[in-house]
Order: sequence, then structure tokens, then C-alpha cells
Amino acid sequence: MGYELHMTRASHWLDSEERPISLREWIEFAHNSAALREEGHFDMHGVGRQPVFTWGRPDGVVVGFHWYEGRVTLSGAHAPGVDLVGLADLAAELSASLIGDDGEQYPGSVRCGDEEP
Repeated sequence: MGYELHMTRASHWLDSEERPISLREWIEFAHNSAALREEGHFDMHGVGRQPVFTWGRPDGVVVGFHWYEGRVTLSGAHAPGVDLVGLADLAAELSASLIGDDGEQYPGSVRCGDEEP
């Protein structure tokens, strides 16, 4: 398994169940996001069948998303050319942060104090 990033509301992705993103909330968010596309389904032990969503660019760079234990995990997010700021902005739309496996946080384009009045 490769290095992954996680959308979570917790301060560390391993604590995601303390401040969870529900599966239902994630699916609704993903269906309503112009940036994400449903690409089929898969079965996960303990979760059951769930849709898989992808974020991609015309040059073929694709990131896959799946929900597990209160967080959304991104696979392929460290491929060359992936817009980590854009993915962090997507996480912020879900009221979440983008955090790597080692606990590092990826900032988006909007930071506290940068919002328009």
C-alpha cells in the first residue's frame, strides 16, 4: 500500500472516529461536487458496498477517494502533478483538513484571515 492522504475533522487521521465524516454525508458531498466523479463500487470489510469517487485532470492524473472509519482516504495523491492545494480546498468544503499518513497537514488556498468579507 502506498502513502495516503486523509480528509478528516480530527487533529490526526487516526482519531477520525472522534469527529467523524459520516458515510452518508461523504456520498452526498461527493455526488454534489463538480470536482468528483463516481467510478463504480467496491466492498470493504466492516463497511459493505460503497461508491468509489475520483478526482482527475485532463492529463490523466487521477486520485481515488473512499470512506472508512469517519474519514475519506485519498489514494494516488502523491503522483506527480497532483494539485494538493486543490485537494486541501476540497477537504475544506467538507469542513475537514487534508492530513498525510505521517500527520502532516496540507494547507489549502484559503487560510484564516484570507476570506473575503
